[in-house]
Amino acid sequence: MKTSPVLNQFAWLFTRDEESVRLEIYEQGEGFRLIINGPGPVQVAHEFDTMSSLMIFVTNYQEQLRANNYKLQASAERRANSERRQRPGASERRRS
Repeated sequence: MKTSPVLNQFAWLFTRDEESVRLEIYEQGEGFRLIINGPGPVQVAHEFDTMSSLMIFVTNYQEQLRANNYKLQASAERRANSERRQRPGASERRRS
């Protein structure tokens, strides 16, 4: 049974001078994929069976980036459509 939050994508952008590194997490079946873009044209993908193993890796990688003077510029989370919240009564509105 999967106990992780339902998400489509989670991403972080780190920069140092003119260089950038983007980390993106995707749910993939029963596991997760981490794609790391940068610095430069480098792209690496890592597969994880559990959210906890993924987050341990991501935390360590982010610490390495910070130790090398990269700064977090942005982070974003996109949840699955079924997880998006609707305003109460939004689907019940009618035109007068």
